[in-house]
Amino acid sequence: MTTGTFLAWLLIGFAGLLAVPAVSHTNAETTISLMASSMAFTAMGIAQFLATRPPFVERLFGGLDRIYRAHRNIGIGVLLLILVHYIVTPNFKGLALTSGLNEIAKDVGNYAFYGFVVLLLLSIVKTIPRTRIELPYHLWRWTHRLIGLLFIMVAFHQTFIKRPYDGTAMLAIYLNIFAMLGTASYLYTQLLPWIRTRRYEVTHIERHEGATIVSARPLGWKLRARPGQFGFFRAGKAGLREPHPFTIAGLDEDGTVRFAIKPLGDFTRAVREGLAVGDRLRLEGGYGRFNHRRGGKKQIWLAGGIGVTPFLAMASRLKGDEGQDIQMVYCVRDKSEAIGLDTFCRQAEKLANFHFVLHDSKTDGRLDAERLAAASTIDPGEADLWFCGPPALRKAIESGLKAIGKKPKRVEFERFEFR
Repeated sequence: MTTGTFLAWLLIGFAGLLAVPAVSHTNAETTISLMASSMAFTAMGIAQFLATRPPFVERLFGGLDRIYRAHRNIGIGVLLLILVHYIVTPNFKGLALTSGLNEIAKDVGNYAFYGFVVLLLLSIVKTIPRTRIELPYHLWRWTHRLIGLLFIMVAFHQTFIKRPYDGTAMLAIYLNIFAMLGTASYLYTQLLPWIRTRRYEVTHIERHEGATIVSARPLGWKLRARPGQFGFFRAGKAGLREPHPFTIAGLDEDGTVRFAIKPLGDFTRAVREGLAVGDRLRLEGGYGRFNHRRGGKKQIWLAGGIGVTPFLAMASRLKGDEGQDIQMVYCVRDKSEAIGLDTFCRQAEKLANFHFVLHDSKTDGRLDAERLAAASTIDPGEADLWFCGPPALRKAIESGLKAIGKKPKRVEFERFEFR
């Protein structure tokens, strides 16, 4: 558990603790119900805040990918807590500003409850069980944005509904803080496309067998990113208007940026088929903490397929004075799918601290832990393993290295699952 995740759940649990002295004079059912609702509301506020993608808390969570994972888990917690609040009905004589507001707040709370159940389920379950039916990303994102409106409805509900404590109670003050935080965060996310994005123009497109490489130049402020980070990419054309995350494959001093995008889905195929030189892009970033400078003196970089992109960006910036010995292993199903070989080979020839091996599964066989150890000039048991690629490959390599007594000192990877 990361520091950020721990702090988030600590703040959620503290709301439950504050509810005990505020409502314990009523009865057990009311105490349980209002503890659950207080924790759920706090969790909603935190989730809204995390949705703003705050760069300054990335370090606490270990990267934006971990923030999204925490965001999703908090959403699951919210769903369970509001179900408890709904099922365990509170029963008490309490304070209400006016009977009219109380009735409106009660109705608003009911509408918000049903809305939250539906939207949270859509957010958590992206594929209908026992089917191949998956909610399209653009619909998922549109429904996800409605959660912010439901949060404002819940804030109205908790502010004006009858309750067994007055507005000066610590619980009321605590919940009001998260009401303001969540509301401000939601409004900020609606302005995010204009506040944090940078305008770029496509200058070059290369359509390789394994990926589409898009180069673009800034039309104003440059993207601020480090090698290994990713950014959100969208264009003002049909099928390309929803932002999608992609690792930055290259970033020049003048701000020119490159993305290597494999055509795997509707959006990535639209990039390959519909994007053209001269098109305008909106980019946001950089995000993530996948940067070799945080690692040890000995590192093995393992890329699987299109997972080569962060390593391409990092390798291109190596100068040989990093104080790190790096072995790059690039695994592809077929050599024809490989991208960036010139960069890797050039750096390997020029730098004494960088070594490169291409593993062509078609001719070399399936990459496993023993083949990785044999291909590397560095003992995996004495190095960090930096990985980007299919999760199945990472898990197989990790377990295989452990089995042959060469478990890496640490394994660094990112979870590219943003819903």
